Amino acid sequence: MDELDIAFVILPLGIMVLSIVGTCVCKNVYLMPVLSLIISLVLTFTIFNQSFLGWVVVYCLMSLVLSYITLIVIRKRKASGK
Repeated sequence: MDELDIAFVILPLGIMVLSIVGTCVCKNVYLMPVLSLIISLVLTFTIFNQSFLGWVVVYCLMSLVLSYITLIVIRKRKASGK
């Protein structure tokens, strides 16, 4: 497994899963995007190079959008009584 597999398969899938699960558990929209930003920045300066910073922004925004969608779904299900 090389760095491209980590950067474009494992990291995005991990961020998606952690964003959904973390938002369900913590019920906070901003916690998981900040956590994904920290993890991505650490990986940028340890495994990847500085050209990965653009993808860090993309992954952080993806985490933010998924957190909002998850929180909306949780609130809708709670309002409907399920």
